[in-house]
Amino acid sequence: MATLERLRNRSGILITVVIGLALFAFILQDFIGGGGASDGSDIEIAKIGGKSVSYQFYQSKMDHLINLNKALTGQGSVDEQTAEQIKEEVWTDIVREQILGKGIEDLGIVISSDELFDMVQGVNIHPFIRQQFGNRQTGEFDRNFMIQFLKNKDNDPSGLQNSYWLYMEDLIQKDRIGAKYNNLVKKGMFVTSLQAKRSAADRSRKVDFDFIMKRYTTIEDSTIVVTEKELKAYYEKLKNEYEQKASRDIEYVLFPIDPSTDDYQLAEKWIKEIAPDFAAATDAGQFANLNSDIPFNSKYLNQSEISNPELAKWAFNAKVGEMFGPAFDGDSYLLSRITEIVTLSDSVKARHILLATNGQPADSSIKLKNKADSIMRVLKRGESFARLASRFSDDPGSASKGGDLGWFGEGIMVKPFNDACFNGKKGDITLVESQFGFHIIEILDKSKPSKKVQLANLERKVIPSTRTYQQVFAQASEFAGMNNTFEKFNEALQANRKLVKRSAPNLKPSDRKIAGLENPIEMIRWAYNAKKHQVSSAFEIGQNFVVAVLTEVREDGFAPLAQIENDIKAKLIRDKKAEMLIAEMNGKLAPDKNLEVVGQELGVTVQNASRVSFATFSLPAAGFEPVVIASSLQAKEGKLSGPIKGNSGVFALIVTSTNIEEVDEIGEKNRIIGGYVSRATYEPFEALKKRAKIVDKRAKYF
Repeated sequence: MATLERLRNRSGILITVVIGLALFAFILQDFIGGGGASDGSDIEIAKIGGKSVSYQFYQSKMDHLINLNKALTGQGSVDEQTAEQIKEEVWTDIVREQILGKGIEDLGIVISSDELFDMVQGVNIHPFIRQQFGNRQTGEFDRNFMIQFLKNKDNDPSGLQNSYWLYMEDLIQKDRIGAKYNNLVKKGMFVTSLQAKRSAADRSRKVDFDFIMKRYTTIEDSTIVVTEKELKAYYEKLKNEYEQKASRDIEYVLFPIDPSTDDYQLAEKWIKEIAPDFAAATDAGQFANLNSDIPFNSKYLNQSEISNPELAKWAFNAKVGEMFGPAFDGDSYLLSRITEIVTLSDSVKARHILLATNGQPADSSIKLKNKADSIMRVLKRGESFARLASRFSDDPGSASKGGDLGWFGEGIMVKPFNDACFNGKKGDITLVESQFGFHIIEILDKSKPSKKVQLANLERKVIPSTRTYQQVFAQASEFAGMNNTFEKFNEALQANRKLVKRSAPNLKPSDRKIAGLENPIEMIRWAYNAKKHQVSSAFEIGQNFVVAVLTEVREDGFAPLAQIENDIKAKLIRDKKAEMLIAEMNGKLAPDKNLEVVGQELGVTVQNASRVSFATFSLPAAGFEPVVIASSLQAKEGKLSGPIKGNSGVFALIVTSTNIEEVDEIGEKNRIIGGYVSRATYEPFEALKKRAKIVDKRAKYF
């Protein structure tokens, strides 16, 4: 179990590693031979490349990783964030296997037994194995620890060690297969010498030019007519540009579940009624623990550590047993009694030797206590504390430093350890027991003592009562019922300025967050089952009731014309303006005219751009204009060029100078290959995903 405990201490790495490796990992089992596909009786949560993925299969994968995580962390459950991470990584693995699994097999990409041994115990230890079985002090791979684990894993009655090992083996094989596949794709990337030469020539050319620009905004949109026929023709011609993923837009209003005036009065009444009993209590700390919303904190405080200024001032002028309050503090009513006044140091420097129990049985604990007593006797005979700490301490962080913990403040260490250090004297060597084991402590130094107080605080938080909760729910429900159409919803918000409309655009089915709302999954699911302009009932989300209206619906596939009509209309208006401005500019351009004269006739000024190349992103005063930049690099020096249709207007230009800077062809070839290689790690898979036409229905069930 000691080996397992050592691994458990590293369990925080588990999810991080899963996330890091699953980005290019593939499941090697389950799907091969048809596993994971539904037989028709299971609930289908997805379809990938025409194959069904069942709810049961997906859930079983999640359960396996969740149970492994709980066992390794020693926790009875996983938090919401960890569960979400596991869910997404299981999905990533399933998608990759469905898309690439058969292709990986056909390519002959495998991990041999010799290769697996090499990653685990050979020369080329896998980074994950090195991390899990590394020496904490040196960071080096601990081969003995690895061998010990492999020998003992089958003797673990819980089966956890063996499960964890199978998980690690699977993980490193996924990683290696992913790396092999990516390398195979990368090796296929090639740049010819002619391509590199052409690219180097393009990048070597830099030009300076003068230009004029007649902006589209000089023509009013209202003067341009776009017909329904033109809209449909444009849409059909460029329909592929409007492919989209499913998303929803919602608008919503909050009804906060805040305490009412009655709730404040009830809390104040309660604190006043209990004040005499608190003042008379013989054990104020125990009384606070039994009655306060905040448990008793036994820490001794200096004045700066008391957050309430009035309480801080009072505490350092009052006597033991005296009481402060009632007073309102933050969101609570407060009573405070001084239970003790002491003179203590703010910080202590100490070192220790830890003999860890690690949850061992009682007889082992007795043996550790006897061992600790023996070490204490050796220390009293003058043996080096640092040498004994390096040899016997189970705290690796301090053992390598002779047990030295440095300086620490009160409350940092567990209570038995803390009390021994702050109540002892410099030079004391003492033995205490905590939940971690037995500590042999030497107090090396203490800061100058100062006055401190121990306070027993009795707090009553002001929280919404059941009555308040019901009243807010009634308000939200009434709003939803009375304003059950899109028009009424907006009219009600216009009439009631206290209600603020908020928006959540582009919500994906897998989204789990909306800024300012706590766990809005139920509302997102509603948005995917509602009709456009439908108003919801009242959702309880965190400390709010929420009423929403669905304002936009986008489905997977091509956006319908009605949804993007305004966008297409704007482009058609721009194109028609371009035709008008090009005709106008053509009437002014002539070989014998210079650019300034043309500019004056068009009512625009001449501007200039310098050192423009194919790497240039934008033009001064014009912005992103790739067509204009490309035209300038193809134009002959001294010759007027135009009209050129740009993004923001119609241009004419004249190149004033050309500069050729030498670009190394080999370096250019390496630059292009580098770009290909960086794209090769994700673009091929993204293209395959697109072709697979994935239908993800998980949001309906998870």
